[in-house]
Amino acid sequence: MFMQNHNFSSLYAAKLPINSTYSLIKSTIELAKPVSSEIGVIPSAALSYLETVNLNLGGAMHKNQRSEFTEEMKVLNKDRGADISVIKSVTSSYLKSTDANKKAAASTLHLFLVPYWNVDSLAQDVESGVVDEMEVKYNARPDLKAAATIMGIDNFFDSLTAKNIAYNLKFKNRNTEYAERDTSASDLKPIATAAYIQFCTAIEQAVNFTPNDTLIALFNKMDELRKVYHALDGSGKNTPPSPDAPAK
Repeated sequence: MFMQNHNFSSLYAAKLPINSTYSLIKSTIELAKPVSSEIGVIPSAALSYLETVNLNLGGAMHKNQRSEFTEEMKVLNKDRGADISVIKSVTSSYLKSTDANKKAAASTLHLFLVPYWNVDSLAQDVESGVVDEMEVKYNARPDLKAAATIMGIDNFFDSLTAKNIAYNLKFKNRNTEYAERDTSASDLKPIATAAYIQFCTAIEQAVNFTPNDTLIALFNKMDELRKVYHALDGSGKNTPPSPDAPAK
């Protein structure tokens, strides 16, 4: 009687982003740990090592998210958002003004602001670049500066410029801080990926040579998880493949 050959579906784990690698391994551990006593000595040992490695990866990711500059950036982002809100609010209100001079100024400035109206809803680093562009164009046009002065919001444009420059500086300093850290998630990702592959190989071998119902069930659950993450490994379309699709 010939054994049934079980092979995991294709997954290029090394190509996954760091956060996806961590999540894949974490989910795999959560599937395997409750049945670790029933999967065999080698798979169990590989699981234990995988768990240790992923804890280290998660710690490095968490460490990389912490920085003395992060809170300062949050405050600056909130403050520049407040300046943008005032500029939009005052401009909108003066569009309905009975003062012809202020209404004309508001119309001039509003026309300029329309492409930038939702700038404060963009991702923070993207917002920085768009605000830079907006301020450069604003400062290059005397009519816009005059309009802002008539409405009494020229100081908010100046404040926005200063806060955006400060935010950009903090952003660059934080990036430098991350780059200088000795142990980073990027350093640990290949180790975690290798440990994941080793665990998958151990499960594959166990389910082929010493199968039991628990191993087969675990194999199937892990394989379904791999199919989901296959959509993120850059080898195919950004949608999960059909369970009926042939494995590569």
